[in-house]
Amino acid sequence: MKSNGIRVKAILVAAAMVISLSLTSCTSFMKEASLGTSTAEDNAVLPVVDGFLMSESINAKLRDAFLPVAGQISQITADSDGRIHVEYRLNEKKGGLLGTQYAVTMLLSDNRDTLELKTVNISGLNTVKVLEDDDLTWLNSADIAEGAILMNRFGMEFDPATLGENSTERNAVEVFVKLYEYMAGKETDVSEVTVDAEPLLKKAYLLGLKDFYGYADYSFDDTVYLYRMSTLSSKVFTDIERDVYGRQSETVTGEDFAGILHTLFEAMRVHEVDESDKIWGTLGTVDTDEILRTMEMTDSSFTRRDAAEFLGRYTKEGPHYSMKYGDNKLERVEDCFDSIWVRRAVTHGFMQYYGDSTLFAPSEGLTVFNAIASAQCYLTTRYNDWAYSNDYAWDGLYTNEDVIVSAAKIAEYFNSRSDDDKEFETITVMNDREYDWFFSQKDTGQYSAINCMPSIATMASHWYDRNSKATVEKMRNTSNYDEGWTAYELRGGLKAYHVPYTVEDATLENIKNALDKGCIVLAQYSDRPYGVSGHCYVIYGYRGFKDSTTFIVNDSDSLTQRAELFGRKDGNGDEIEASFSMWTITRFVDDVTVIAPQNSNNQ
Repeated sequence: MKSNGIRVKAILVAAAMVISLSLTSCTSFMKEASLGTSTAEDNAVLPVVDGFLMSESINAKLRDAFLPVAGQISQITADSDGRIHVEYRLNEKKGGLLGTQYAVTMLLSDNRDTLELKTVNISGLNTVKVLEDDDLTWLNSADIAEGAILMNRFGMEFDPATLGENSTERNAVEVFVKLYEYMAGKETDVSEVTVDAEPLLKKAYLLGLKDFYGYADYSFDDTVYLYRMSTLSSKVFTDIERDVYGRQSETVTGEDFAGILHTLFEAMRVHEVDESDKIWGTLGTVDTDEILRTMEMTDSSFTRRDAAEFLGRYTKEGPHYSMKYGDNKLERVEDCFDSIWVRRAVTHGFMQYYGDSTLFAPSEGLTVFNAIASAQCYLTTRYNDWAYSNDYAWDGLYTNEDVIVSAAKIAEYFNSRSDDDKEFETITVMNDREYDWFFSQKDTGQYSAINCMPSIATMASHWYDRNSKATVEKMRNTSNYDEGWTAYELRGGLKAYHVPYTVEDATLENIKNALDKGCIVLAQYSDRPYGVSGHCYVIYGYRGFKDSTTFIVNDSDSLTQRAELFGRKDGNGDEIEASFSMWTITRFVDDVTVIAPQNSNNQ
């Protein structure tokens, strides 16, 4: 028995030495393993490993494993103009009976982020095991691939199984909220939103991605159609420009406007994988550079008149299936600016933001804010015309695939900018009160419809003196004038309630200076045609960015209907783009009324 035991022990020792030598040998080769790439005949990029005992055999198996997907990606990389490319990574995994194991992973990259597609494990000397493949049939276009990478960058799960399904509004809003938060570099704070709704819906309300009109259900719709996509894409575009790049009031160039129009078109259209004869896809072939070259613009300026001409020429280059865009019906528009382009743009609804040719102000520059609004208006107007043509086939519903690609197109527009261009909010001035001093003109008696001036005078009285006894009706009775008030009646009402004021020229500098000193500003304005009465509001704060400003106002007749949403009365705390606000003020009046705070003990 003793001799047999020695024999067994000897056998075990010998076996252990063999295993040890094998592991040592295997490990020594694998530690030197390296990864390269080769290009197949169809330009497909494939991985090549070196440093294994049987590298040639392993590479043949890697080729068989990766070639089908690499072939698809080679076409995607060509279609993406170099924005997307394939990468491979070699990762070590310590342990295992046969020493170090390796994994070769295929990734799709846009130089900013990557998306893992497929992994092959290498174990032992030449054992290759392909992990179970996900469905990669979605790799059929650069747009979808870019969208998938984008989802990964946003921290959102990309589920190819849902592609082709009609998108719900909730899914679409989630994508655009994540797009905004990624660009802003922070999560949206919804602490101000008081409605009893899920956090995503609160973010949608706060960012303007979903309009709030007092609906009680606080829910998302089951589908997404063009007008919802129009709101989502243009609103998040505006939010990013304002909050991240500070470009709300900055004027645009012709190239900027063309880029905005094209990006929103890409975001709003239905994205066909194959060649499509559907009308909504045909406008993308318009050569905007050629249009700009044919226009006679003064120096590098780009005015509203230029924008009107650009849209008119853009229309002629794109599809049009009716006579709607001819010169008929132009007699309806007052020919006060001798520009056929302005008249066409107004008559055909290309720039509804301005209402009519009188309000259009052709010589004014086009700001980022109204450039986005004009582009959105133009695209939806054109869609309406196409939708009624006999050749139009699309039913207007967006799929999850469309939503992903839409967000990717907007992200692509902004990703071309340097991070140094990002300019978040730099200053906030808010001359509010801890108590309620807002008054609505609604339900204020016989003159409710024209009580905006008595309403802001009443607000000023309560802002100045929290113990003021003024009401809108009482303020109205300080004058016998039975029409809409002018500044004369307004200042008479202030005197009646012992509210001192000063009169300043209506300039942005004067208004901001007054706000910086703790004052509020009562301003009249008109965004309507000449000869039509205007409106007014109290400016009590502003938000400053790099090149833009927004006013924070109390509007006695606001149409935003956000009272329940933000726990505030309707019209309390609205925000207005300052550049546009100043234009509406100065075209109507020359001055503003400034109210300074009195002794802080009385506030």
